Amino acid sequence: MTLLGRRTFIGGIGGLLLSSARASDVVRVIVPYAAGGFTDIGARVICEQLGYALGQPVIIENRPGGGTRIGTAAVFGAKPDGNTLLLTNIAYSILPLVDPSVKYDALTAAAPVGIASVYPIALVVNAQLPVRTLREFIDYARKSPGKLSYGSAGPGSGAHLGGELFKALTGTDLVHVPFRSTSSALTEVAAGRVDLTFDATAIELAKMGKVRILAVSGTDRDPRLPDVPTVAEAGLKGMETNSWLGIFAPLGTPASTVERLNQALNTVLKNEALKARFRELGMLPRSGPPGLLIDQVRYDTDLYRRVIHEAKLKFE
Repeated sequence: MTLLGRRTFIGGIGGLLLSSARASDVVRVIVPYAAGGFTDIGARVICEQLGYALGQPVIIENRPGGGTRIGTAAVFGAKPDGNTLLLTNIAYSILPLVDPSVKYDALTAAAPVGIASVYPIALVVNAQLPVRTLREFIDYARKSPGKLSYGSAGPGSGAHLGGELFKALTGTDLVHVPFRSTSSALTEVAAGRVDLTFDATAIELAKMGKVRILAVSGTDRDPRLPDVPTVAEAGLKGMETNSWLGIFAPLGTPASTVERLNQALNTVLKNEALKARFRELGMLPRSGPPGLLIDQVRYDTDLYRRVIHEAKLKFE
């Protein structure tokens, strides 16, 4: 570990060694999270193949901290030559909405390369609650206003805003309980100290009978949970939201460079080994032009700005 963050060599061509590559040949993919988390794991699946598609060595550099601010700012300030990229998630869209000190506009601050995957978020409850379906949970919560709780990774996190959206759509009164991480919130649900959370990593606890997954928030079912309905299939409209992984380059990166990166990413997403690994993670590959990523950011921004306004949330 260096002061610059944890770096890992991921891939290249022909056994090309990092030590023999010129610095200008190396692509740094900055992940604004610590190694080992869900976003980092997804990034490694992608970047393992990206080096081969680009014909360049690829390094993942973990720059956690500041709720993704540190890693994101490092890419904003990088030379726009295509050799420094940001691989991030929905936090990129949300952060400017919930932190007044963040000055970037998610729609214009960086050059979109492409959206790599989307993945649904599970609505997870403690297994001891007397509910087995989403409709039963909603009815149960409506009968106990202010007595049930939902956990998140803290004010302004995706789960916090997801919880407020859920409350607005269902007319339920749930108490928000913030934690330091999504894993902590999930642990508390499994222990029965919190009733509900929104998480993409609950499948093992569900298999153990510690939690119950009632539905998933995306437009598609989780490939690992073919029998679990989407929220729309379960009767709740308006929460067809996916989380995602996407790649950005610094603003000012030449269009030809962005196009080359986008083509390499689309090639990677057709790889059968990558698709198989994505299925294991509950991810769905997405490919297409860079504009699809901006469309996703615009959707997120509009949705969660409305949630913040209607719930009268204040962030300092």
